[in-house]
Amino acid sequence: MTLAPPDGEPISVDAPAATRRILPGIAIAGAASLGAGAIHAAAAGIHAEHVGLTRLFVLIAVLQIGAGVAALLWPSRGSAGAVLAVNATAVGGWLITRITGISTIAGLESREAPQLSDTLCAALGATAAAAALAALVIGWRDTSTHAGNDRVSHGALGLGLAVAAVTVPAMFMATSHSHDHALGDDHAHGTEVAADGTVIDTHAEGDDHAHADGEGHADDSGIVTDPVTAEVVWPRPYDPAAPIDISDVPGVTPEQEARARQLILDTQRDLPRYSDLQVAIADGYRSIGDSGTGVEHFIRYDLIDDVMLDSSAPESLVYRVDGDERILEGAMFIASARPTDDPSLTGFAGPLMTWHNHGDLCWDIVDGRPTVVGLVDDSGACAHGVNRGGENPMVHVWIVPHECGPFAALEGAGAGQAAVSEAERVDKCQDHGHGSGDSHEHSTVVAKPFDPAMPIDLSGIPGVTPQQQARAENLIAATISDLPKWADYRDAEAAGFRSIGDGLTGHEHFIQWDWINDDVILDPDFPESLVYAPQPDGSKRLVSAMYMLPDTVGLDEVPDVGGPLMQWHIHDNLCFTTGDAPRVAGLTNGDGGCPPGLQKFRPSPMVHVWIVPTECGPFAALEGVGAGQTDVAEDERVDRCQHAHDETKLGL
Repeated sequence: MTLAPPDGEPISVDAPAATRRILPGIAIAGAASLGAGAIHAAAAGIHAEHVGLTRLFVLIAVLQIGAGVAALLWPSRGSAGAVLAVNATAVGGWLITRITGISTIAGLESREAPQLSDTLCAALGATAAAAALAALVIGWRDTSTHAGNDRVSHGALGLGLAVAAVTVPAMFMATSHSHDHALGDDHAHGTEVAADGTVIDTHAEGDDHAHADGEGHADDSGIVTDPVTAEVVWPRPYDPAAPIDISDVPGVTPEQEARARQLILDTQRDLPRYSDLQVAIADGYRSIGDSGTGVEHFIRYDLIDDVMLDSSAPESLVYRVDGDERILEGAMFIASARPTDDPSLTGFAGPLMTWHNHGDLCWDIVDGRPTVVGLVDDSGACAHGVNRGGENPMVHVWIVPHECGPFAALEGAGAGQAAVSEAERVDKCQDHGHGSGDSHEHSTVVAKPFDPAMPIDLSGIPGVTPQQQARAENLIAATISDLPKWADYRDAEAAGFRSIGDGLTGHEHFIQWDWINDDVILDPDFPESLVYAPQPDGSKRLVSAMYMLPDTVGLDEVPDVGGPLMQWHIHDNLCFTTGDAPRVAGLTNGDGGCPPGLQKFRPSPMVHVWIVPTECGPFAALEGVGAGQTDVAEDERVDRCQHAHDETKLGL
């Protein structure tokens, strides 16, 4: 405005300058947080095989975007603090995954090499955190609006364009993010699966892997029989030292046969690099803690992605447990989450393979790594740990002889669940349980198949007196009659029985520890141990008593009940946890001792009496580690079918 003084000279007087309050850095913090959140949202989908990890990505995205919006719309020290907290945590977590991995989060157990998309996301997060910190430290400031609103508008536009220039390309890259494995091979070749189920050979051009081209189509899984003779033609015994015999199987296309043959050859060639367990551990493989089953699985979770059946980078290695020694026997290839009968799986080898999963396992974090700690109960709940749902199909490829073929599953709970019935599975011998290892000759005393629904007849066994036969038959009859009082394992628990945690083997033992060293023996009303078979629906079926003698009795001092009909055994190689309810936690080492924190009990002679049909007789022992030790040679034992010895029956 102007004033006119008395002398007529106008004097110009400026109006007071307008001011506004700002929080320096808050706009940058908000915009960068929005960008980082958008990238996290785009990347969430590629972690679908790990549900928990996917949800974590979504949560981080929501928090970053929410904090960013709050900072831009309602700038304050509070919104600056929120941006700082969220983004500093996100960046810190990213740094840990690139340095060591996070053992408590499935999918982040092993470290990954930084990639451009996640690096840009981390850079935006770090920018947001730094700008938010600056806003908190500097605080509110008054600034002049003399320059007008144009400068503010231009600055906001420039900031938005800069963040978008980083965010949009990173979002596109995040959707095709590949898990670069920082340990071991780069997992760059193998087999990929297109969206339509086509099986794609991803070996580099010029590679000497002779995979056949062609699409894989879903075939109905089932026992493969000759259409003329109706004889079972698959599975067949497998010996890696002999030519691979997988031809002339009905329903298998030439392309499927070629792929299966090449997978076996590739696995035979590549897998022995991990014969030394320490090499596998150095490459990032970690035990799932199932050594007590006689078989131990070592898994690299970072390899479970859309590249499958890659013999140079198998998702899991399978070792046979021999004291403190681990003997490599096969690979367990694990696919990303999908049904076990997905065409991308069944189309690879057709009727030669049955894929399975494990939806009944309970997992917990033990010593910083995921560990199998049991099976779900009949309600589908875990007494210890959590059930992850078994969303990943898997298949074995053996590099040792196996009577049930190169793709055979383990036995018992180790066989897992498939999309077909048990009778239709081609990864199991349908006549009886088998595993890798050599066959054995029949002993002179052959156990007869036993069916409790039929009259008990133990006659015709050489060397058995009428008195021994009568005592043995009476024990069986009493057990069949009285043992079902314990059919509900909860009733057994109420009477003091406690599980030893061996349900993974397919048979779970509940022991009444106070009854072992009493003066009552071979009494079905007071059995020292009850044996339950975990069922696919999570329930437990009572199948046997395991009568135990006091631990002061030696194998040469057992009572003569059935003579040559019965074979007592002990378990002198098991390590148990301490406490009121000891659980099997491993096997003894080469010196016969247990690791620190575990204990070994004085062995008690024991014998099973079954109340369900068993091929190897009413007093049959379990197979593998479950058979225990006796004072006779293996081929002289009368509690085992000599054709069905299975040193690797047990396990995941």
